[in-house]
Amino acid sequence: MKLVFLFSLCILFILAVLILGKRRDATRLLGGNKQAFSPLKIAHRGAAGYCPENTMAAFKKAMDLGVDFIEIDVQLSKDGKLVVIHDPTLERTTNGSGNVRDYDLCELRELDAGSWFHPHFKGEKIPVFEELLEIILPHAGILIELKHPAFYPGIERKLAMEIMNHNLHVGSSHLLMIQSFDIDSVKRFHALLPSLPSGVLIKRPLGVSHKKLSELSSFASFINLKQTMMTLKRKKKIHSYGMKAFTWTVNNEKKIDRFEMMKLDGVTTDYPDLFTKKNERKEVD
Repeated sequence: MKLVFLFSLCILFILAVLILGKRRDATRLLGGNKQAFSPLKIAHRGAAGYCPENTMAAFKKAMDLGVDFIEIDVQLSKDGKLVVIHDPTLERTTNGSGNVRDYDLCELRELDAGSWFHPHFKGEKIPVFEELLEIILPHAGILIELKHPAFYPGIERKLAMEIMNHNLHVGSSHLLMIQSFDIDSVKRFHALLPSLPSGVLIKRPLGVSHKKLSELSSFASFINLKQTMMTLKRKKKIHSYGMKAFTWTVNNEKKIDRFEMMKLDGVTTDYPDLFTKKNERKEVD
């Protein structure tokens, strides 16, 4: 009986390790995990180096490459639906023209969001945020960027309500994070859903002054610096205020190596397989 009991315990332990290790989620943003770890691997607008950005094709490719999080951009349609697209206008990534906010969801969904990248992706649609919750979350977390929130009064509440409707704001395992260049927008979202990790995107040195970091630390869980700004000194400075340090958008294997050596908390890339290639090279060495 003892042997059976011990064998059962071993099986349970192995299953627990497999389940817990399946995805490194955002819990460590808040928890202060002291064990060694590699940065969160974050796919920029999906695997945007291989597929048209912010489309299902890009998200599926990112999931196939085993990312921890997928970064997306959300804006509002004319009829108040959360749609996933980077620009406030349609010309660059669709066959449409004009402002996203001037079209209702049905009209936006009729546009081709893939052909601009390659004819192979003809027919890709502008995704709706809600559908991503079912498609992505079983496989990876979602890092949501509030894009041009000043164009969309109330977008923070709209996003918060969508998250609450799916009961994704509770529990200790955070599968969603939000970020924005707009500090006031991040503040508003944090006031609505303080349980979710929120961060500020920064691309200018004044954004990491002691005064600014002290202010941001009152509501932000992480700072996401442009890669050309990120240094070991700045990483330590951000950590000293109790926040995690991310960087964007890193599409060079040597730079990824550098940021891993720096022990950053998250790295965003258009080419998530750069992490895999680096690890394969190490195994060969």
